[in-house]
Amino acid sequence: MTRKTVIAAVTGFIAMALITTCLIDIHAVSAAQTGNGQDVSQNILRDDAQPAEKLELTCQYPALSSYAGLNYAYTVSVTYSGGKESKIFDLKAVVPEGFVSTIAPGYGEGQEIAAIRLDASKGYPETLKLTVRPVAWKVPLPGEYPVTFEVSSGDLKSSILLKAIVTANYDIKMTTPDGRLNTEATAGQDHNFTVTVANSGSADLDKIEVSCQAKDRPNGWTVTCKPDKIDTLKAGDTKEIQVTVRPSEKTISGDYMLTVQAEPESKNAFTNLQIRTTVLTPTIWGWVGVGIVVLVVLALAVIFIRFGRR
Repeated sequence: MTRKTVIAAVTGFIAMALITTCLIDIHAVSAAQTGNGQDVSQNILRDDAQPAEKLELTCQYPALSSYAGLNYAYTVSVTYSGGKESKIFDLKAVVPEGFVSTIAPGYGEGQEIAAIRLDASKGYPETLKLTVRPVAWKVPLPGEYPVTFEVSSGDLKSSILLKAIVTANYDIKMTTPDGRLNTEATAGQDHNFTVTVANSGSADLDKIEVSCQAKDRPNGWTVTCKPDKIDTLKAGDTKEIQVTVRPSEKTISGDYMLTVQAEPESKNAFTNLQIRTTVLTPTIWGWVGVGIVVLVVLALAVIFIRFGRR
């Protein structure tokens, strides 16, 4: 055997030994990491089959704006996933002072609800309708008002921040210069009195229509307002309206209710005022009535005298 042959044989032997060692190390590392190639696959499948519970709230229009006095209606989508079975979730809304809220199903005209049952196996979210409105006795000032909507079940909870933007406060009021809400009129004659229309809001009012009507009045009455239209009434300004009422000549003496109202063309404000109108009969008819009574008394006296002589 030559020297070259010996060197080649030794070199080949060393190469084979190195390759074998590397293969053994790689197999050992792989076995240690995979647990014979089965545990990792099982763990992955187990994680996919039981994901963590998740609750998510979304709203396509989280900020709504309108003028004071109107409602704000939000549609909130609730997505629940990862649970093994359905759960009951409590519903809660936190609104600023001066506002109230109601929660109802997002579809139909359902009643107000305080909780909802959610099923994690559903492939689509549940929708809820949150309505926020100012209390009847208080008109909110212009500004931004935060609203928080929360859904919770035990430690699992989620909330979303919404916003109600009040752009302006439209308000109109009506009164009389002296505060009196009663007047007197004579049948068959014109009677005038004054009412005051005031813009008590924070924005101008345009094209205000003023109208008058007498409730339960006999036929033949005429009631007019001058002016009957106000082009623009700026915030804080007032306007006097002259009201003329003429009861018909045949109106019986008594009290009748007269209503004066004002409303802008946009219908974002409204006011009315009721005036009690006492109708009197003309003096001449009073004397006529007295004369009739006297004639009746005289006729009765004559009858008694004649029958008394018999």
